[in-house]
Amino acid sequence: MRRIALAVTCLLTVWAAGAAAQVQSTEPVERGRTATIADSFCAGMITNQEVPYDLYVISGKEGDPETVWSLGQYIYLNKGSADGVKVGDDFMVLRPVTDFLHVQFFDQEHALANSMGKQWADIGHVRVVVVEPKTSIAQITYSCTYMQRGDYVRPLVDYPNPPFKPLKDLDRFAPPSGKSTGRVVRAKEYLAAQDRGQVVYVNLTGAKVGDYIRFYRPTARKDSAIYQIGGMSDHVWGFGQTPVHYAPEDIPREVLGEGVVLRTTPTSASVLIFNELLEIYLGDYVEIE
Repeated sequence: MRRIALAVTCLLTVWAAGAAAQVQSTEPVERGRTATIADSFCAGMITNQEVPYDLYVISGKEGDPETVWSLGQYIYLNKGSADGVKVGDDFMVLRPVTDFLHVQFFDQEHALANSMGKQWADIGHVRVVVVEPKTSIAQITYSCTYMQRGDYVRPLVDYPNPPFKPLKDLDRFAPPSGKSTGRVVRAKEYLAAQDRGQVVYVNLTGAKVGDYIRFYRPTARKDSAIYQIGGMSDHVWGFGQTPVHYAPEDIPREVLGEGVVLRTTPTSASVLIFNELLEIYLGDYVEIE
């Protein structure tokens, strides 16, 4: 009998812990007051504009056998004094990225992603320390990830660190703002599920750095995303139905969280999630607050 009681007690304890975790997961936790340098310098972007490839990484110190370089190490650039490069010049390093194993999360995903352009990862910053006629040597002063041969090198852009909204101002039942809307189309490192502190790329045009973004999820009309079952607005077989029909647009939407725009391109905005009520997926909707 004692064994049975002990087993029941353990099960109830586990159940209570799970229930408590579920409740806690819907309560946001404040993530500082502003975006960090790492948030802004390493956000990445999607753009349909061509990124010039006239300056790039040739190799680096101890290039045989080294294949990658990181903070504090030295890399070699393909331009020197003959091209106007000077000691003390600062540059940022970029790399186009693709995901060969990506699974489509929502029905319009590939079409929207293709219309937005190519995805770029921020690799880090370098400063020129030695200049030769046709090449130069630069030290890595900031690393988002490792640098490698062929990485793009561009003039440094000093991206701002926009502030967050206070947690107390988060409205989990916020009505539509009536401003520009879009969708979460891609994410940094091609993650499909996002939470606080991560960066997503949305197809919002007209947004500005520092704009606040609300993430939301309407009730699905059809099976258009792998994480939603369409047609559940007013009935679920075996679990009840309403006496009259309610269309998905008649049901209050689910507010998921908030973000701030870190940078923009002609086709997209890079948004940092700073408040999160529920996990955010590719295909979820966004609006400017």
